Amino acid sequence: MDLNIKTTTKVEDPANFIADSIIKGLSEGKKVLFFATGGSSIAVASKVAELLADKSLSNLTVMLTDERYGPLKHENSNWYRLVKNGFNVPGAIFVPILIGEGIISTTQKFNIVLDQQFKIADYKIGLFGIGKDGHTAGILPGSVAVESQDLAASYDTPIFVRITITPRTIEKLDEAVVWMQGEEKWGVVKDLVENDIEIIKQPAQILKKVPLLTIFTDYN
Repeated sequence: MDLNIKTTTKVEDPANFIADSIIKGLSEGKKVLFFATGGSSIAVASKVAELLADKSLSNLTVMLTDERYGPLKHENSNWYRLVKNGFNVPGAIFVPILIGEGIISTTQKFNIVLDQQFKIADYKIGLFGIGKDGHTAGILPGSVAVESQDLAASYDTPIFVRITITPRTIEKLDEAVVWMQGEEKWGVVKDLVENDIEIIKQPAQILKKVPLLTIFTDYN
């Protein structure tokens, strides 16, 4: 595992980094699978899309790391919020999580499509945020998603029904890029660099299983 920490407060830095990685893969004729995320990383994902606007993206597939379950285009949907904030990748293939079906069927089909896409992709890169509680994607500490042996899991929380990739999926990535800002998250950055903590307690630790991990943070 190659872990790099880059100190910055500019969304352009991780966005350029991700775009460069995607463009490099595409220029080499690879089929690239890019996982975008919601929450605090929306601005980064939107900037990535902007940087890819004039590229040929027929070999790029975009998926989400996680969603907030509900009707298509509901206002709390990660995809809805990404699009609302300018995320648009014309020419690329987008594979949604929400398909207008029940949560069980949606989760099952998300599992299936993840398996299919991993078999197709030559290079798999994900953008992640990390919460002050150490969660990443929709994988909360102590949740069923942490120990799931499937590629996707869903479960209820006090705020949302979450559907998310699992640690098993994250381990299959070639590269992960993290955007985390705020002093309240500095302890998690320190843990990632210095400590090995059980992922049931700090799910973001699973990102250290990805061969190339780069964290963009204001931690200093």
